Amino acid sequence: METANEHSTSQSVPVRHSRFAACAQVFRLTLRRQFFSRQTIVTAVLLGLSLGITALWAYPKSWNPDPRTSAQLASQILSPLYMGFLLPIICLSYASAAISGERTGQTLVYLLTTNIPRPLVYLAIYAAVVLLTLAVTLGGLSALCLVIDENGLEAFRVFSTVVTCATVTYVGLFLLFSAGVRRATFLALAYALMIETLTANIPGVVKRVTVSFYAKSWLYETGEPLDLAPTGAALGLFNPVSAASAQWVLALASVGFLALGMWVFSRKEYD
Repeated sequence: METANEHSTSQSVPVRHSRFAACAQVFRLTLRRQFFSRQTIVTAVLLGLSLGITALWAYPKSWNPDPRTSAQLASQILSPLYMGFLLPIICLSYASAAISGERTGQTLVYLLTTNIPRPLVYLAIYAAVVLLTLAVTLGGLSALCLVIDENGLEAFRVFSTVVTCATVTYVGLFLLFSAGVRRATFLALAYALMIETLTANIPGVVKRVTVSFYAKSWLYETGEPLDLAPTGAALGLFNPVSAASAQWVLALASVGFLALGMWVFSRKEYD
């Protein structure tokens, strides 16, 4: 009996190691494919254009020779341009193509025929996309902040944590789209441009279904030194939640999107 137990234990260890190695290989393969893709080219172009716009904005003018401040950078560049447009676009460009791209290229079926459990495959893909997207979003944020030299460091400290949490939430949502829909990029674009952009400007509670609402609510409270929050009637129309509530919602949404994505990926039949 002891010999049989020892034999089964010795067999289970190589199986666990082989699964870990296989998941690591999926992680490396996804990371490499996503980085060396047209998504990276599009992202680089968008970030380059944003850096050019920010540099022109920060360049001293004859009517405004004073250097730009962190508050000006945050309210005029980072909040409307980066948080409102670039961040969701960068996240969807990588996450929405991670699985649907494999499906379109007819390589997903071969991956699913391996002995790796589907939830672990999804988790490895998710980890690779999150790592790559965080590197791009935080790198882009730091580049925009450094355009105005050391004056942008305060803005980076305020925005970096919010950008990190919002990126993880966006990736979870768009990867869920990728697991459920073949043309997930179009669905993600519709959500980013219509739901996130249009709904954010509608008074009432409808905007609370968007990631950007909680990111902005968090920024309005923690970014008080940068004077980011609107005043008067505009603040009442936006009706932000507290920073603590926004953090909890983003964290729970990230976990929920990941769990739901793993379930959909495990149950769906791919061709």
